Amino acid sequence: MKTETQAKTSYKLSSWIPPEWNQTQRDVWNCLETHWDHLINKRVDEFIKYIHPDMVGYGHESPIPVDRPWLEKWVGFWTRSTNIAICELRPIQMKIHGDIAILQYFIFTVEVNQEGGKRVIRRYTMTWKKTPERWVVIASHNNLMNETLKD
Repeated sequence: MKTETQAKTSYKLSSWIPPEWNQTQRDVWNCLETHWDHLINKRVDEFIKYIHPDMVGYGHESPIPVDRPWLEKWVGFWTRSTNIAICELRPIQMKIHGDIAILQYFIFTVEVNQEGGKRVIRRYTMTWKKTPERWVVIASHNNLMNETLKD
């Protein structure tokens, strides 16, 4: 199994990141890619390590605000019922404010479950905080794009 450091240099969930990004921005993006890689590969316990205990947010799948306990419950269910055939993470912008990073990005996936397959496009704004171990999500908001199509 790859160590976290090894994994950071080998992920291919993004085909492009801005060449002008500095090392801090690249470190945040590497944490995002690792975070998604854990989710896609159904490693929920590892995925949750990238979520701050006090995280808050909104997601397209919930009518109520989400937090870490909600994610532990629902992400576990989602990973048992859904497979990701392919994924592309695409950065929009990132602003660094000391130990806080605000990151906006798209994620394009082809998802397969009992209902069949569908292409899904989500738009995210995430706020990350630097901890001694890694960058972690402290706030998140996402929505499905109208272009999401069911096959």
